[in-house]
Amino acid sequence: MHNGKLGRSASSPGTVAVRAATVFVSAGEKKIVIFTDDMLINQLRRDAPRIEESFDRLCANELAELSALLSKTNGLIYSGLSVATENEDQLRTACATLLLNGANSLASATAVLRMGYVLQPCIIIRAILEAISTALHLLQHPKDLGAYEKHTLQSQKTITTAKKALPPFGNLYRHFSDNFAHIGQLHKSITPIREYTEHHDALDVNLSSLRITAWLLFVSAELAFNEIVAEPRYWHPVEQGYKYDPSEQEKEWMKCFFQMDNAT
Repeated sequence: MHNGKLGRSASSPGTVAVRAATVFVSAGEKKIVIFTDDMLINQLRRDAPRIEESFDRLCANELAELSALLSKTNGLIYSGLSVATENEDQLRTACATLLLNGANSLASATAVLRMGYVLQPCIIIRAILEAISTALHLLQHPKDLGAYEKHTLQSQKTITTAKKALPPFGNLYRHFSDNFAHIGQLHKSITPIREYTEHHDALDVNLSSLRITAWLLFVSAELAFNEIVAEPRYWHPVEQGYKYDPSEQEKEWMKCFFQMDNAT
């Protein structure tokens, strides 16, 4: 592998300068591979739109479902934030901020997958889960707001709280930590950036991960701002707080959304 500055002069009529960042010579295969210094620009401007179009064709239904749920979530969070701001409710303002940033991160994870990257979206999702756990913890332990603002609230403490509020959260957090925050299976193979022509395991894992994260954001937002929800889907007031109790109709929706046989 050699560094080089190969290319034609930009001053020559009818030519475009091409500068080589690296040149790889394979004697066995009798070929020369030139890595030009505009590879990132080409990936973003030339290749990404084509890959995104292929994703939109193949995953149109999944994208529409994610968008619909995320729109409901954002509407609820913005409404709750408005009420919290008016009431000078610092706790719910903090939760709204966490969840809004989480929703934006979910959009960025979707955009990254849409561009052809199949490892990186779940790395982003792992961070979203931590934001969700923090919001769930603050809602149940308001006295920890000070520690949160001072950046001394331990993530392990918030994860423990989130697991109690939503039992599936623990397994999800462990999965994303083991496989994406740390080195997991997808880290151990090269993931080529290419157009989507059919569903494959890596794509389907990402789509499932986006669905569960979008759902967690909505469920957390409904708990945070339950008072302004006309017909709660998951959380219902009880004597000392709220009880997670989705209706049978909601469970049927969940089965369809998650593409699974059973939903609890």
